Amino acid sequence: MTWKNALFGLASVAILFSIYTSWQKYAAPSEVKTASVLARVKNSRTIKCGYWVFEPYITKDIDSGKIGGMTADYLEKVAARSGLKIEWAQELSFEQMVPALSYDRIDMFCIPCNLPPEYRKVLDFAGSFGKLPYYVYVPFNSKISKTDLETARFAAGESYLTIKLTPEKFPKAQLIPLPQMASIAEIYEQLKYNKADAVLNEDISAQGYMKNNPNIIRRWSDEPVDIKEMVFTIKKNEKEWGAFVHQMTDTNLPENKALFRSLIKKYGLTEKSLLF
Repeated sequence: MTWKNALFGLASVAILFSIYTSWQKYAAPSEVKTASVLARVKNSRTIKCGYWVFEPYITKDIDSGKIGGMTADYLEKVAARSGLKIEWAQELSFEQMVPALSYDRIDMFCIPCNLPPEYRKVLDFAGSFGKLPYYVYVPFNSKISKTDLETARFAAGESYLTIKLTPEKFPKAQLIPLPQMASIAEIYEQLKYNKADAVLNEDISAQGYMKNNPNIIRRWSDEPVDIKEMVFTIKKNEKEWGAFVHQMTDTNLPENKALFRSLIKKYGLTEKSLLF
């Protein structure tokens, strides 16, 4: 998936979903009794992952269909330490994620994300994949001051976390909303064409855009405006499974921290892009 058509800020990817308004119809029937996710995983020695292709977190070879990427490398290695393997079971849209988890077609949605608290009505979040810092980006030659930034024109996509985060952090700014289907590139291009003065977003998508479009935008400051925990999405009310996922993936564990640091380097990121 190219940065031009990516819908995240992701896993963000950075990563906001459009399923919020329709989740209730996907809740699993309470009268149906199934084995717990943890019991099923321990029995099969396999974690069935749902995923969405979003570089550099998840990649998919066009010819072979092989899954790769930073998240795939991380999960496959930490799962192996627990005697488990990862099965990349289903490529899903975010509208399909809730029913896939609720009806046990997958055990975990394996794109790291940060979601608003209201999503806990239908999903639980577990594990750890570092922290995603959000920075302000401005046109490459912009001289905007901190004072002027407070009342600047900020572009944000309606399906992204930053549509709410921007007015929280810059309450006096003018918000310029873009339609839900606007890509990350289209948001940054508001700066290119002087339709906005600034964009608040995570660094991974910004680095991707700047690599493909040099000297168009720049990070206004190396000081993050906000930092979000990156977690994985699991079925509601599976507390033992959630605890297991957290123990397995926790980036604070020394062996996981060393792995995480090596993957940041391998995929060309910096420690300002993804914190841990």
